[in-house]
Amino acid sequence: MIINIYHCKMCRMYIILFAVVALIALCETKQCDQTPPHASVQEPSENKGPFKMIIETKMQNLSYLPDQTYVVTLLSTNSTRPFRWFMITAEDPDMDNNTYGVISPQVDVGRLKTLDTETGRKSRYSERCFNSVENMDNSDKYRVDIHWISPKQNDKKSEQRVRLRAMVAENEEVWYMGDENLVILLHKDNRPPIDSPPTTPVEVCNLCSEARYEVIFSGKWSRVSHPHQYPSKPDENGYTHMLGASHSSYYVLWQQGEEASPGLVKLVVNADPTLLEREIIEKMSEKNGTRTLIRGKRRHHPYMFESSHSLFRVDRFHHQFSIVVGMRPSPDWFLGTSNFELCTADGWYSSAKIPLYPWDAGVMDGVSYESPTAVTTPTDHINRVEVGSFNKESPFYQMNLNDLKPFAHLEVKLLDTYQLTGEDCSEENKDLEEPQDDVGAEETVEEYPQVAESKQKMSCAGKWSEWSPCVPYDGSCGMGIQTRRKLKAEDRDNRQFYRKFNDQDSRQGNSVSNGCYGNDDTISIQNQECFVDC
Repeated sequence: MIINIYHCKMCRMYIILFAVVALIALCETKQCDQTPPHASVQEPSENKGPFKMIIETKMQNLSYLPDQTYVVTLLSTNSTRPFRWFMITAEDPDMDNNTYGVISPQVDVGRLKTLDTETGRKSRYSERCFNSVENMDNSDKYRVDIHWISPKQNDKKSEQRVRLRAMVAENEEVWYMGDENLVILLHKDNRPPIDSPPTTPVEVCNLCSEARYEVIFSGKWSRVSHPHQYPSKPDENGYTHMLGASHSSYYVLWQQGEEASPGLVKLVVNADPTLLEREIIEKMSEKNGTRTLIRGKRRHHPYMFESSHSLFRVDRFHHQFSIVVGMRPSPDWFLGTSNFELCTADGWYSSAKIPLYPWDAGVMDGVSYESPTAVTTPTDHINRVEVGSFNKESPFYQMNLNDLKPFAHLEVKLLDTYQLTGEDCSEENKDLEEPQDDVGAEETVEEYPQVAESKQKMSCAGKWSEWSPCVPYDGSCGMGIQTRRKLKAEDRDNRQFYRKFNDQDSRQGNSVSNGCYGNDDTISIQNQECFVDC
Protein backbone atom coordinates (compact mmCIF):
# COMPACT_ATOMS: atom_id res chain seq x y z
CA MET A 1 0.00 0.00 0.00
CA ILE A 2 1.45 3.36 -1.07
CA ILE A 3 0.62 6.47 0.96
CA ASN A 4 0.45 9.77 -0.87
CA ILE A 5 2.24 12.15 1.50
CA TYR A 6 0.63 15.16 -0.16
CA HIS A 7 -2.78 13.94 0.97
CA CYS A 8 -1.63 12.86 4.45
CA LYS A 9 -2.13 15.67 6.97
CA MET A 10 -0.04 13.90 9.59
CA CYS A 11 2.82 13.36 7.14
CA ARG A 12 2.80 16.99 6.05
CA MET A 13 2.84 18.12 9.67
CA TYR A 14 5.92 16.01 10.44
CA ILE A 15 7.70 17.25 7.33
CA ILE A 16 7.09 20.87 8.30
CA LEU A 17 8.16 20.23 11.90
CA PHE A 18 11.36 18.54 10.77
CA ALA A 19 12.16 21.42 8.42
CA VAL A 20 11.65 24.02 11.16
CA VAL A 21 13.85 22.11 13.64
CA ALA A 22 16.54 21.64 11.00
CA LEU A 23 16.46 25.34 10.09
CA ILE A 24 16.76 26.43 13.73
CA ALA A 25 19.63 24.05 14.38
CA LEU A 26 21.40 25.21 11.23
CA CYS A 27 21.02 28.88 12.15
CA GLU A 28 22.36 28.27 15.63
CA THR A 29 25.35 26.45 14.14
CA LYS A 30 26.31 29.31 11.82
CA GLN A 31 28.17 32.38 13.02
CA CYS A 32 26.02 35.37 13.90
CA ASP A 33 26.09 38.24 11.38
CA GLN A 34 26.59 41.29 13.60
CA THR A 35 26.36 43.90 10.84
CA PRO A 36 24.34 46.87 12.19
CA PRO A 37 20.88 46.97 10.54
CA HIS A 38 21.18 50.76 10.04
CA ALA A 39 24.68 50.67 8.56
CA SER A 40 25.18 52.32 5.18
CA VAL A 41 28.59 50.64 4.91
CA GLN A 42 28.54 46.85 4.88
CA GLU A 43 32.16 46.36 5.92
CA PRO A 44 33.61 47.27 9.37
CA SER A 45 36.18 50.03 9.65
CA GLU A 46 39.76 48.90 9.25
CA ASN A 47 41.15 51.17 11.94
CA LYS A 48 40.75 50.16 15.58
CA GLY A 49 38.29 52.23 17.51
CA PRO A 50 38.46 53.39 21.15
CA PHE A 51 36.14 50.59 22.22
CA LYS A 52 36.95 47.63 24.40
CA MET A 53 35.19 44.58 25.85
CA ILE A 54 36.42 43.20 29.18
CA ILE A 55 35.32 40.42 31.54
CA GLU A 56 35.98 40.04 35.26
CA THR A 57 36.97 36.41 35.82
CA LYS A 58 39.56 36.76 38.64
CA MET A 59 41.29 33.84 36.95
CA GLN A 60 44.55 33.70 35.03
CA ASN A 61 44.63 33.32 31.23
CA LEU A 62 40.95 34.21 30.88
CA SER A 63 39.67 30.92 32.23
CA TYR A 64 36.23 30.32 33.66
CA LEU A 65 34.61 27.96 36.16
CA PRO A 66 31.48 26.05 35.13
CA ASP A 67 28.04 27.42 36.01
CA GLN A 68 29.30 30.76 37.34
CA THR A 69 28.23 34.35 36.64
CA TYR A 70 30.63 36.89 35.16
CA VAL A 71 30.24 40.59 34.36
CA VAL A 72 30.99 41.54 30.75
CA THR A 73 31.58 45.25 30.06
CA LEU A 74 31.63 47.05 26.72
CA LEU A 75 33.00 50.60 27.00
CA SER A 76 34.51 53.54 25.21
CA THR A 77 37.99 54.59 26.31
CA ASN A 78 37.49 58.06 24.79
CA SER A 79 35.07 60.39 26.58
CA THR A 80 34.33 62.23 23.34
CA ARG A 81 33.42 59.17 21.28
CA PRO A 82 30.30 57.33 22.43
CA PHE A 83 28.72 54.41 20.56
CA ARG A 84 25.08 54.09 19.53
CA TRP A 85 24.63 50.46 18.50
CA PHE A 86 26.25 47.27 19.71
CA MET A 87 25.85 43.51 19.80
CA ILE A 88 27.56 40.91 22.01
CA THR A 89 27.40 37.21 21.12
CA ALA A 90 28.52 34.09 22.99
CA GLU A 91 29.54 31.34 20.56
CA ASP A 92 31.60 28.23 19.98
CA PRO A 93 34.93 29.22 18.35
CA ASP A 94 35.09 25.82 16.65
CA MET A 95 32.18 26.85 14.41
CA ASP A 96 34.71 28.68 12.23
CA ASN A 97 35.76 25.28 10.93
CA ASN A 98 32.18 24.07 10.40
CA THR A 99 30.70 23.12 7.07
CA TYR A 100 27.41 24.93 7.26
CA GLY A 101 25.61 22.32 5.20
CA VAL A 102 25.95 19.85 8.07
CA ILE A 103 23.85 20.24 11.21
CA SER A 104 25.89 19.54 14.35
CA PRO A 105 24.71 19.38 17.98
CA GLN A 106 24.67 22.78 19.63
CA VAL A 107 27.54 23.35 22.06
CA ASP A 108 26.81 24.80 25.49
CA VAL A 109 28.42 28.25 25.49
CA GLY A 110 26.56 29.57 28.51
CA ARG A 111 23.97 32.36 28.54
CA LEU A 112 24.03 36.14 28.20
CA LYS A 113 21.70 38.09 30.49
CA THR A 114 20.85 41.77 30.67
CA LEU A 115 21.18 43.59 33.98
CA ASP A 116 18.67 45.68 35.85
CA THR A 117 21.19 48.45 36.44
CA GLU A 118 21.78 51.89 34.94
CA THR A 119 24.29 50.51 32.44
CA GLY A 120 22.43 47.24 31.99
CA ARG A 121 19.09 48.77 30.95
CA LYS A 122 20.66 49.88 27.66
CA SER A 123 20.57 46.29 26.37
CA ARG A 124 17.99 43.72 25.28
CA TYR A 125 18.00 40.19 23.93
CA SER A 126 18.61 40.05 20.22
CA GLU A 127 15.94 38.75 17.84
CA ARG A 128 18.46 38.47 15.01
CA CYS A 129 20.99 36.07 16.56
CA PHE A 130 20.92 33.24 19.02
CA ASN A 131 22.55 33.89 22.46
CA SER A 132 23.15 37.57 21.74
CA VAL A 133 22.44 40.91 23.41
CA GLU A 134 22.10 44.21 21.54
CA ASN A 135 21.26 47.88 22.07
CA MET A 136 17.79 48.85 23.23
CA ASP A 137 17.80 52.34 21.67
CA ASN A 138 19.91 54.72 19.57
CA SER A 139 21.16 56.91 22.43
CA ASP A 140 24.82 57.66 22.99
CA LYS A 141 26.49 55.12 25.27
CA TYR A 142 29.86 55.01 26.95
CA ARG A 143 29.43 51.79 28.90
CA VAL A 144 27.20 48.71 28.88
CA ASP A 145 27.28 45.87 31.45
CA ILE A 146 25.75 42.43 30.96
CA HIS A 147 26.14 39.05 32.62
CA TRP A 148 27.50 35.86 31.11
CA ILE A 149 26.60 32.62 32.87
CA SER A 150 29.26 30.06 32.00
CA PRO A 151 28.38 26.57 30.68
CA LYS A 152 27.36 23.90 33.15
CA GLN A 153 29.80 21.25 34.28
CA ASN A 154 30.57 18.85 31.43
CA ASP A 155 33.24 16.24 32.12
CA LYS A 156 33.02 14.96 28.54
CA LYS A 157 34.33 18.24 27.13
CA SER A 158 37.27 19.09 29.38
CA GLU A 159 38.87 21.47 26.84
CA GLN A 160 35.76 23.53 26.24
CA ARG A 161 36.22 27.06 24.91
CA VAL A 162 33.79 29.96 24.54
CA ARG A 163 34.19 33.10 22.45
CA LEU A 164 32.54 36.41 23.32
CA ARG A 165 32.42 38.64 20.24
CA ALA A 166 31.24 42.27 20.10
CA MET A 167 30.23 44.78 17.42
CA VAL A 168 30.26 48.52 18.17
CA ALA A 169 28.86 51.24 15.88
CA GLU A 170 29.44 54.96 16.27
CA ASN A 171 27.08 55.81 13.39
CA GLU A 172 25.80 54.47 10.05
CA GLU A 173 29.23 54.72 8.45
CA VAL A 174 31.66 53.84 11.25
CA TRP A 175 31.42 50.54 13.04
CA TYR A 176 33.90 47.99 14.35
CA MET A 177 33.98 44.24 14.63
CA GLY A 178 36.57 41.49 14.89
CA ASP A 179 39.55 43.38 16.29
CA GLU A 180 41.35 42.01 19.36
CA ASN A 181 39.75 44.52 21.73
CA LEU A 182 36.27 43.24 20.86
CA VAL A 183 36.90 39.48 21.07
CA ILE A 184 37.44 37.45 24.27
CA LEU A 185 38.39 33.77 24.10
CA LEU A 186 37.71 31.92 27.36
CA HIS A 187 38.99 28.49 28.39
CA LYS A 188 37.35 26.19 30.91
CA ASP A 189 39.29 25.97 34.17
CA ASN A 190 39.59 22.24 34.81
CA ARG A 191 40.66 22.61 38.40
CA PRO A 192 38.11 21.06 40.79
CA PRO A 193 35.77 23.38 42.74
CA ILE A 194 37.21 24.81 45.95
CA ASP A 195 35.02 22.52 48.09
CA SER A 196 36.16 19.32 46.36
CA PRO A 197 38.03 16.61 48.31
CA PRO A 198 41.81 16.96 47.86
CA THR A 199 42.25 13.35 46.70
CA THR A 200 41.19 11.50 43.56
CA PRO A 201 38.73 8.59 44.01
CA VAL A 202 40.12 5.15 43.21
CA GLU A 203 38.12 2.03 42.46
CA VAL A 204 40.60 -0.39 44.07
CA CYS A 205 42.58 0.27 47.25
CA ASN A 206 45.69 -1.92 47.72
CA LEU A 207 46.58 -0.91 51.29
CA CYS A 208 47.09 -3.80 53.73
CA SER A 209 45.72 -2.08 56.79
CA GLU A 210 42.70 -0.46 58.34
CA ALA A 211 42.47 3.07 59.66
CA ARG A 212 40.46 5.03 62.18
CA TYR A 213 39.48 8.66 61.47
CA GLU A 214 37.78 11.56 63.16
CA VAL A 215 35.55 13.86 61.13
CA ILE A 216 34.67 17.34 62.44
CA PHE A 217 31.92 19.60 61.09
CA SER A 218 32.27 23.28 62.10
CA GLY A 219 29.45 25.66 61.12
CA LYS A 220 30.29 29.18 59.88
CA TRP A 221 26.87 30.42 58.73
CA SER A 222 26.13 33.78 60.38
CA ARG A 223 24.67 37.22 59.77
CA VAL A 224 28.19 38.67 59.61
CA SER A 225 29.57 36.23 57.03
CA HIS A 226 26.33 35.82 55.01
CA PRO A 227 24.27 39.00 55.55
CA HIS A 228 22.15 38.96 52.38
CA GLN A 229 18.65 37.60 53.08
CA TYR A 230 19.80 36.19 56.42
CA PRO A 231 16.83 34.58 58.27
CA SER A 232 14.65 37.02 60.18
CA LYS A 233 14.36 34.62 63.13
CA PRO A 234 17.96 33.52 63.82
CA ASP A 235 16.88 31.76 67.01
CA GLU A 236 15.39 29.08 64.76
CA ASN A 237 18.57 28.57 62.74
CA GLY A 238 20.46 25.32 62.96
CA TYR A 239 22.08 22.31 61.37
CA THR A 240 20.62 18.82 61.36
CA HIS A 241 22.54 15.79 62.60
CA MET A 242 25.71 15.12 60.67
CA LEU A 243 25.07 11.82 58.89
CA GLY A 244 27.28 9.80 56.62
CA ALA A 245 29.16 6.59 56.12
CA SER A 246 32.51 5.09 55.28
CA HIS A 247 31.92 3.03 52.18
CA SER A 248 33.22 1.40 49.04
CA SER A 249 33.75 3.15 45.73
CA TYR A 250 30.52 1.58 44.45
CA TYR A 251 28.28 3.19 47.08
CA VAL A 252 26.79 6.67 46.66
CA LEU A 253 25.23 8.53 49.58
CA TRP A 254 24.63 11.58 47.40
CA GLN A 255 26.15 12.95 44.24
CA GLN A 256 25.72 15.97 42.00
CA GLY A 257 23.47 15.17 39.06
CA GLU A 258 21.74 12.27 40.83
CA GLU A 259 18.35 12.18 42.55
CA ALA A 260 18.29 12.45 46.33
CA SER A 261 17.32 9.29 48.20
CA PRO A 262 14.14 9.31 50.35
CA GLY A 263 16.31 9.34 53.48
CA LEU A 264 18.28 12.36 52.30
CA VAL A 265 15.06 14.18 51.44
CA LYS A 266 13.63 13.49 54.90
CA LEU A 267 16.80 14.80 56.55
CA VAL A 268 17.06 18.07 54.63
CA VAL A 269 13.32 18.84 54.50
CA ASN A 270 12.10 17.53 57.88
CA ALA A 271 15.40 17.34 59.84
CA ASP A 272 14.59 13.67 60.50
CA PRO A 273 17.69 11.42 60.33
CA THR A 274 16.03 8.04 60.94
CA LEU A 275 15.32 7.02 57.35
CA LEU A 276 18.77 7.96 56.07
CA GLU A 277 20.35 6.06 58.96
CA ARG A 278 18.32 3.02 58.00
CA GLU A 279 19.37 3.34 54.35
CA ILE A 280 23.04 3.41 55.36
CA ILE A 281 22.69 0.43 57.73
CA GLU A 282 20.84 -1.64 55.13
CA LYS A 283 23.76 -1.18 52.71
CA MET A 284 26.36 -2.56 55.13
CA SER A 285 28.46 -5.23 53.48
CA GLU A 286 31.79 -6.90 54.09
CA LYS A 287 33.29 -5.88 50.75
CA ASN A 288 30.78 -3.47 49.20
CA GLY A 289 28.34 -0.84 50.37
CA THR A 290 28.92 0.78 53.75
CA ARG A 291 31.00 -0.11 56.79
CA THR A 292 30.49 2.60 59.44
CA LEU A 293 27.51 4.81 60.14
CA ILE A 294 28.82 8.31 60.83
CA ARG A 295 26.59 10.32 63.14
CA GLY A 296 27.34 13.69 64.74
CA LYS A 297 25.34 16.00 67.00
CA ARG A 298 22.88 18.42 65.55
CA ARG A 299 23.62 22.05 66.33
CA HIS A 300 20.99 24.74 66.82
CA HIS A 301 21.14 28.39 67.83
CA PRO A 302 22.91 29.50 70.00
CA TYR A 303 25.29 26.52 69.69
CA MET A 304 25.62 26.51 65.91
CA PHE A 305 29.33 27.26 66.02
CA GLU A 306 30.13 24.28 68.24
CA SER A 307 31.69 21.46 66.28
CA SER A 308 30.01 18.14 65.57
CA HIS A 309 32.35 15.13 65.80
CA SER A 310 32.24 11.49 64.84
CA LEU A 311 34.62 8.55 64.48
CA PHE A 312 34.68 6.04 61.66
CA ARG A 313 36.82 3.29 60.21
CA VAL A 314 38.00 2.46 56.72
CA ASP A 315 39.66 -0.52 55.08
CA ARG A 316 40.82 -1.66 51.65
CA PHE A 317 37.20 -2.28 50.60
CA HIS A 318 35.58 0.72 52.30
CA HIS A 319 38.11 3.51 51.69
CA GLN A 320 35.84 6.50 51.04
CA PHE A 321 33.41 8.47 53.17
CA SER A 322 30.50 10.85 52.54
CA ILE A 323 28.79 13.37 54.81
CA VAL A 324 25.55 15.37 54.70
CA VAL A 325 24.23 18.09 57.07
CA GLY A 326 20.90 19.83 56.46
CA MET A 327 20.45 23.60 56.90
CA ARG A 328 17.52 25.07 58.82
CA PRO A 329 15.70 27.10 57.64
CA SER A 330 15.99 26.43 53.91
CA PRO A 331 13.85 24.85 51.17
CA ASP A 332 15.95 21.68 50.85
CA TRP A 333 19.55 22.84 51.12
CA PHE A 334 22.38 20.91 52.72
CA LEU A 335 26.14 20.88 53.22
CA GLY A 336 28.49 17.97 52.83
CA THR A 337 31.04 16.06 50.82
CA SER A 338 30.65 13.03 48.59
CA ASN A 339 33.01 10.11 47.91
CA PHE A 340 35.96 11.60 49.81
CA GLU A 341 38.88 9.27 49.04
CA LEU A 342 41.20 8.31 51.91
CA CYS A 343 43.31 5.65 50.17
CA THR A 344 46.39 6.99 48.39
CA ALA A 345 49.52 5.49 46.85
CA ASP A 346 51.46 6.69 49.92
CA GLY A 347 49.12 5.19 52.51
CA TRP A 348 46.07 6.45 54.35
CA TYR A 349 45.48 10.18 53.88
CA SER A 350 46.62 12.02 57.01
CA SER A 351 44.36 15.10 57.29
CA ALA A 352 42.40 17.63 55.28
CA LYS A 353 40.12 20.60 55.80
CA ILE A 354 37.72 21.77 53.10
CA PRO A 355 35.10 24.56 52.93
CA LEU A 356 31.45 23.64 52.46
CA TYR A 357 28.83 25.45 50.36
CA PRO A 358 25.10 24.75 50.01
CA TRP A 359 23.68 22.06 47.74
CA ASP A 360 20.07 21.78 46.55
CA ALA A 361 18.37 18.40 46.96
CA GLY A 362 16.04 19.18 44.05
CA VAL A 363 12.74 18.37 45.75
CA MET A 364 11.47 21.75 46.97
CA ASP A 365 11.22 25.08 45.14
CA GLY A 366 12.44 28.17 46.98
CA VAL A 367 14.95 30.94 46.34
CA SER A 368 15.84 31.95 49.89
CA TYR A 369 16.14 30.54 53.39
CA GLU A 370 12.62 31.58 54.40
CA SER A 371 10.89 31.90 51.03
CA PRO A 372 7.58 30.04 50.49
CA THR A 373 8.25 26.55 49.22
CA ALA A 374 6.46 24.13 46.94
CA VAL A 375 7.23 20.60 45.86
CA THR A 376 9.42 20.53 42.76
CA THR A 377 7.52 18.78 39.95
CA PRO A 378 9.05 16.79 38.45
CA THR A 379 11.79 16.10 40.98
CA ASP A 380 15.12 17.63 40.00
CA HIS A 381 18.62 16.26 40.54
CA ILE A 382 21.05 17.32 43.26
CA ASN A 383 22.91 20.45 42.20
CA ARG A 384 24.66 23.35 43.77
CA VAL A 385 22.33 26.04 45.06
CA GLU A 386 22.01 28.67 42.33
CA VAL A 387 25.08 30.75 43.06
CA GLY A 388 25.01 33.81 40.84
CA SER A 389 21.21 33.93 40.92
CA PHE A 390 19.49 36.89 39.26
CA ASN A 391 16.68 36.86 41.82
CA LYS A 392 17.24 39.62 44.37
CA GLU A 393 15.49 37.49 46.99
CA SER A 394 18.28 34.92 46.74
CA PRO A 395 21.11 34.98 49.32
CA PHE A 396 23.45 34.40 46.37
CA TYR A 397 22.30 37.25 44.14
CA GLN A 398 24.98 37.92 41.50
CA MET A 399 27.66 36.14 43.53
CA ASN A 400 30.29 33.66 42.38
CA LEU A 401 31.42 30.64 44.33
CA ASN A 402 34.88 32.15 44.81
CA ASP A 403 33.30 35.29 46.31
CA LEU A 404 31.09 33.36 48.74
CA LYS A 405 32.32 32.70 52.25
CA PRO A 406 32.09 29.07 53.43
CA PHE A 407 28.99 28.01 55.34
CA ALA A 408 31.04 25.43 57.25
CA HIS A 409 34.36 23.63 57.32
CA LEU A 410 34.79 19.86 57.30
CA GLU A 411 37.97 18.41 58.76
CA VAL A 412 39.08 14.78 58.68
CA LYS A 413 42.04 13.49 60.70
CA LEU A 414 43.77 10.11 60.74
CA LEU A 415 43.93 8.73 64.29
CA ASP A 416 45.33 5.18 63.97
CA THR A 417 46.29 2.56 61.42
CA TYR A 418 46.15 -1.19 62.03
CA GLN A 419 48.19 -3.69 60.03
CA LEU A 420 46.23 -6.62 58.64
CA THR A 421 47.59 -10.14 58.88
CA GLY A 422 46.88 -13.04 56.58
CA GLU A 423 45.83 -10.79 53.73
CA ASP A 424 46.91 -11.27 50.13
CA CYS A 425 49.05 -8.13 49.98
CA SER A 426 52.33 -7.46 48.25
CA GLU A 427 55.46 -6.62 50.22
CA GLU A 428 55.47 -3.21 48.59
CA ASN A 429 52.06 -2.38 50.01
CA LYS A 430 52.92 -3.75 53.43
CA ASP A 431 55.88 -1.38 53.68
CA LEU A 432 53.52 1.56 53.32
CA GLU A 433 51.50 0.56 56.33
CA GLU A 434 53.53 0.71 59.52
CA PRO A 435 51.19 0.46 62.55
CA GLN A 436 51.17 3.51 64.78
CA ASP A 437 50.83 1.55 68.02
CA ASP A 438 51.27 -1.99 69.28
CA VAL A 439 47.61 -2.50 70.02
CA GLY A 440 46.63 -1.78 66.45
CA ALA A 441 49.22 -4.24 65.16
CA GLU A 442 47.64 -7.08 67.14
CA GLU A 443 44.08 -6.21 66.28
CA THR A 444 41.65 -8.46 64.44
CA VAL A 445 38.17 -7.48 63.41
CA GLU A 446 35.12 -9.43 64.53
CA GLU A 447 31.40 -8.96 64.16
CA TYR A 448 32.13 -7.23 60.86
CA PRO A 449 30.86 -4.70 60.02
CA GLN A 450 29.98 -2.58 63.04
CA VAL A 451 27.36 0.16 62.98
CA ALA A 452 29.28 2.81 64.92
CA GLU A 453 32.89 1.81 65.21
CA SER A 454 35.92 3.03 67.08
CA LYS A 455 39.31 1.62 67.99
CA GLN A 456 38.93 -1.92 69.28
CA LYS A 457 41.05 -3.19 72.16
CA MET A 458 41.41 -6.88 71.40
CA SER A 459 43.45 -7.90 74.43
CA CYS A 460 40.35 -9.15 76.30
CA ALA A 461 40.19 -12.92 76.56
CA GLY A 462 37.15 -15.20 76.61
CA LYS A 463 33.96 -15.39 74.61
CA TRP A 464 31.40 -12.69 74.07
CA SER A 465 27.81 -13.04 75.19
CA GLU A 466 24.91 -12.38 72.83
CA TRP A 467 24.04 -8.77 72.11
CA SER A 468 21.39 -7.32 74.40
CA PRO A 469 18.09 -6.08 72.89
CA CYS A 470 18.39 -2.73 71.16
CA VAL A 471 17.26 0.16 73.39
CA PRO A 472 16.26 3.24 71.31
CA TYR A 473 17.58 6.62 72.37
CA ASP A 474 14.21 8.31 71.94
CA GLY A 475 10.82 6.66 72.00
CA SER A 476 10.24 3.09 70.88
CA CYS A 477 12.10 3.03 67.56
CA GLY A 478 15.04 4.49 65.68
CA MET A 479 18.72 4.55 66.62
CA GLY A 480 19.68 3.03 69.96
CA ILE A 481 22.36 1.21 71.92
CA GLN A 482 23.01 -2.44 72.76
CA THR A 483 25.74 -4.13 74.81
CA ARG A 484 27.44 -7.47 75.33
CA ARG A 485 29.94 -8.86 77.87
CA LYS A 486 33.12 -10.88 77.81
CA LEU A 487 34.41 -13.00 80.73
CA LYS A 488 37.41 -15.23 81.14
CA ALA A 489 36.36 -18.78 82.04
CA GLU A 490 38.39 -18.91 85.27
CA ASP A 491 36.98 -15.59 86.54
CA ARG A 492 33.21 -16.02 86.28
CA ASP A 493 32.42 -14.49 89.62
CA ASN A 494 30.83 -11.35 90.87
CA ARG A 495 33.83 -9.10 90.24
CA GLN A 496 32.45 -6.72 87.62
CA PHE A 497 34.10 -3.55 86.45
CA TYR A 498 31.81 -1.64 84.14
CA ARG A 499 32.67 1.42 82.21
CA LYS A 500 29.99 4.07 82.71
CA PHE A 501 28.32 4.66 79.38
CA ASN A 502 28.16 8.29 78.35
CA ASP A 503 24.63 8.65 77.02
CA GLN A 504 25.19 12.05 75.43
CA ASP A 505 28.14 10.84 73.39
CA SER A 506 26.43 7.61 72.44
CA ARG A 507 23.51 9.51 70.97
CA GLN A 508 25.90 11.07 68.48
CA GLY A 509 28.03 8.04 67.74
CA ASN A 510 31.13 9.90 68.92
CA SER A 511 32.71 8.09 71.83
CA VAL A 512 30.85 4.81 71.46
CA SER A 513 33.64 2.26 71.43
CA ASN A 514 33.48 -1.38 70.48
CA GLY A 515 36.59 -2.17 72.48
CA CYS A 516 36.94 -3.95 75.83
CA TYR A 517 36.82 -2.13 79.16
CA GLY A 518 38.01 -3.27 82.57
CA ASN A 519 41.01 -5.63 82.61
CA ASP A 520 41.81 -9.04 81.18
CA ASP A 521 40.72 -10.85 84.34
CA THR A 522 37.26 -9.29 84.59
CA ILE A 523 33.98 -9.00 82.82
CA SER A 524 34.27 -6.37 80.05
CA ILE A 525 31.60 -4.44 78.22
CA GLN A 526 31.27 -3.70 74.52
CA ASN A 527 28.76 -1.18 73.14
CA GLN A 528 27.48 -0.54 69.64
CA GLU A 529 24.73 1.45 68.01
CA CYS A 530 21.72 -0.38 66.59
CA PHE A 531 18.42 0.34 64.91
CA VAL A 532 14.81 -0.59 65.75
CA ASP A 533 12.30 -0.49 62.89
CA CYS A 534 9.30 1.72 63.49
